[in-house]
Amino acid sequence: MSIPKIASYPMPRYDSYPLNKTCWSLNPEKSVLLVHDMQQYFLDFYDTQAAPIPTLIEHSRQLIQTARKLGIPIVYTAQSGDQTPEHRQLLTDFWGKGLKADPEMTKIHDELKPDSEDIVLEKWRYSAFKFSNLEERMTSWKRNQLVICGVYAHIGCLMSAAEAFMLNIQPFMAADALADFSLDEHEMALKYSSTRCAQVMSTDQIIQQWVKHK
Repeated sequence: MSIPKIASYPMPRYDSYPLNKTCWSLNPEKSVLLVHDMQQYFLDFYDTQAAPIPTLIEHSRQLIQTARKLGIPIVYTAQSGDQTPEHRQLLTDFWGKGLKADPEMTKIHDELKPDSEDIVLEKWRYSAFKFSNLEERMTSWKRNQLVICGVYAHIGCLMSAAEAFMLNIQPFMAADALADFSLDEHEMALKYSSTRCAQVMSTDQIIQQWVKHK
């Protein structure tokens, strides 16, 4: 009932990305970077030395560093350990009891640690918006673009993108700064995003647009 061990697979290449329905342009003054569930617990289901994880971590690091240089708010999501059945509710039926309250498991990956200026939201459901103040924070910052990197592409990353879309926030999926249970599910998340709720872009494209508009 827990997350299965995840086999290595190649990170999707730019020439395999689906066509976007949108042609939104990223503006660093309107953007927020969401680093989704990059906790050691979730990464340990992979061989972290094999594809796609080194690319996931490196591209996420590049996005974080660029966001910090440009003054773009960075929001992390992280699940707490030992969540009660009352808090987990239906998640238990699909994923079991979840994380233990072990700091080595609940921590954000060492190469992507938040700093004092970043926001860490407690994660309760697939969407980063559910039971959090992410929408209110974005409204107070006067920002309506959300760039998403992290795991897992077809679960929390996709659901966060879909909810952002329904809140009139433009979501951008950083296709090569995501990872999933398999290449098929990763590509499914990109296809759904590009045709239903978000714009799919590479890390390089995102950074280039941020820097160009600054």
